[in-house]
Amino acid sequence: MINHYYPLNNQSNLLRPASNIQYVQGETGAKGFYVDKSYTMLLMDSEEQKFYIKSVDATGIPKMKKYRFEEIVEPESEKTEYITKKDFEDFKKEIKDVLNPPKKTKAGETDG
Repeated sequence: MINHYYPLNNQSNLLRPASNIQYVQGETGAKGFYVDKSYTMLLMDSEEQKFYIKSVDATGIPKMKKYRFEEIVEPESEKTEYITKKDFEDFKKEIKDVLNPPKKTKAGETDG
């Protein structure tokens, strides 16, 4: 005969949710949320961008910490701009012309 009855070793297993994440309404809801001994829960606030980590030690004393969600914004990398070889050669020629202006002869003509 097959016995279909399996007794629970610990009835508190009935009170544990299927996952370690639950939604609560504000800090009051988090404080009032039941957590079993030696267990830790992540409680997501359904009203604000906050979450709570609530744990209960083996003696039944609860501890709760609250956190605030903050978006992580990656800093923009500096844009690297390039010039063409022709642009560089033109710029180089302009600099040379400024540093070494053409010499004028007595007749008023430039010696280039």
